[in-house]
Amino acid sequence: MFRHITLSTIKYLACSILAATLLLSCEESNIGVKVRPTEDNLTVITDTFRLDTKTVESGSLYSESDKLVLGSYSDNIFGSFKVDFLSEFRYVRGLTFPSGTKGDSLFVVMYYKSFFGDESAVQEATVYQLDKQPLKFSENYKCDIDVSRFCSMNIVLGKQRYVAYDETVNDSTRSLPDYCNKVKVSMPKQMLDEMIGRTDIYKSQDAFVEYLKGVYVTNTFGQQTVLRIDSVNLEMKYHYNDTLVSKISGKRDSVVTRYKMALFPANKETTEVIHVAESKPVDIESIPDSLEYISAPGGTFVEVNVPYMSIYKRVVEANETKNDGMLNFNYYSLLVEPAQMAETSLRTLFPTYFIFIRKADVDKFFVQSLYPVDGINTILGVYDFYSNAGRYTFSNSGSYLEDVMKHARGLGSDAERENYFAGLNPYLIIPVTGTNDIAGTNATVRHLYDAYGIRVRSGRNEKSPMRMVVTYTNL
Repeated sequence: MFRHITLSTIKYLACSILAATLLLSCEESNIGVKVRPTEDNLTVITDTFRLDTKTVESGSLYSESDKLVLGSYSDNIFGSFKVDFLSEFRYVRGLTFPSGTKGDSLFVVMYYKSFFGDESAVQEATVYQLDKQPLKFSENYKCDIDVSRFCSMNIVLGKQRYVAYDETVNDSTRSLPDYCNKVKVSMPKQMLDEMIGRTDIYKSQDAFVEYLKGVYVTNTFGQQTVLRIDSVNLEMKYHYNDTLVSKISGKRDSVVTRYKMALFPANKETTEVIHVAESKPVDIESIPDSLEYISAPGGTFVEVNVPYMSIYKRVVEANETKNDGMLNFNYYSLLVEPAQMAETSLRTLFPTYFIFIRKADVDKFFVQSLYPVDGINTILGVYDFYSNAGRYTFSNSGSYLEDVMKHARGLGSDAERENYFAGLNPYLIIPVTGTNDIAGTNATVRHLYDAYGIRVRSGRNEKSPMRMVVTYTNL
């Protein structure tokens, strides 16, 4: 549902929203009911319901993401954050070194194709050795992980100053399709010599982690720049002399020097943890009543209470005498509109994707990181870049609302229904990122740790409040 979302798919979703919103009443708040009878006595009714919304801090989130992130940023709209990471490296199975091998260099190398913020601000990356407990591949770490459990900060493996846009790289090199920016942090010579001399550490991943548990990489100087890191390697270069034997005489003919490189990647077979080291989101009390703020990383979400009781009263109970009181819910979705503001920030790039999900289901959903997940209702929202609507188009969840209303109708009293509906609320609007699987039927969905921010119209906005659109029929 992410990279494979096509223009036609987005247009289809957008048209669904448009078809529903065209049925709305002409009140200024766009809250109301429109009834459209048909020749076959089938009545299509669209109703809209203002949502109860508020901005909340995002809190502790699962750290898994598509990219590692390194850097910090601050602005007067969405607040400030600092993000770094912990990582293991994957061993090279059966790696051996010929007698007399000499080490040339050992670097932690971070590759990135894009960054956010000031391209020329000087930063300093520091690599610390994890010298306490190792990371566990099977554990789902959160972004507020206590780094001191893994790293004493006493062993500095290396430091490197850098700028995000290296002007020493010429344009012809930069334009190559496989070109990637990088930050290289040199490791100690003693470590290089040990890795060449100890072949026992290449027997298994456990043996390698026993030698090198991993690294903690953080910026110890600079701000206003955030690297979107595509990959991280521990890269070793070494050489040895190789004696050539003559094919004619069978005797030693000459000696050549062989130059080699061994890569120890941080990849999906190792543990990588994004760490939000500092987070100071906007002062929520200062947000205007007509707006809500959504920002990442370590920022804010929008919490929503759906007025299920109002939906039940205006839709189900009002039609109690028709068709045994139960209707077909053809459409149920969220209408979220960005607010156009004069005051801007670099972080006012809109997140492409949102999910709308019960707050109680968030941890369970992101542990699996799959979309869709059986038993967890999530509504996917996509920003409509292909029209002038300037809104997020959310997928239809009519069948979910129908199930909720059917369950509520089977309860004995309004008090029971209130308790049931209260148990479903609240919901969260969360910015996400992800990739689809090979078959294109599922997506891997993760929290967004890139630098984004958006202000949207709240449920109290008088001009155009955040609202639910419900379309149903009497069939």
